[in-house]
Parts: sequence; structure tokens; C-alpha cells
Amino acid sequence: MKEQMKELQQLKGIGEVLSRRLVEASYDTIAKVAGAGEKGLERIAGMNPKKIRDIVTQARKMTGEAEKSHHSWSEANK
Repeated sequence: MKEQMKELQQLKGIGEVLSRRLVEASYDTIAKVAGAGEKGLERIAGMNPKKIRDIVTQARKMTGEAEKSHHSWSEANK
């Protein structure tokens, strides 16, 4: 659980308490947070409704960048 919490804390606005709640709700990776979208995160106790969109945007950007680096069409892999 600690490793998943540490990963989620890379997202601005996610501290120790929220990362624990996310992991307990099965959102234990940044990719799962990205996939949950705003509707999924609204159900997490203590989640600031004003920051949900920003958190989802960050997660999607991070997962998109990670995904691109693994594809053969990525500039980084040429």
C-alpha cells in the first residue's frame, strides 16, 4: 500500500490521507485515477471538488507521457 500511496502523491493536491483513500477505493495507480475521471473521484471522501479536474488532467498527462515512451512511433524511441 505504501508504494501505491507514494505513486499517487506525485499528483499535485494528493497527500498522504487522500492517497490512502484512493488506494482503499481501488484507485491505486495514476492510470486508474486517470481512468476514473471526475465522476469516480467525486466519491472519494475529502476530495476537493475544485481540484478534481486538475488531478484527473495531471494523471492523464502523466499516463499519456508514460505510454508514448513505450511505443515504437514515439520520438524518444527513434
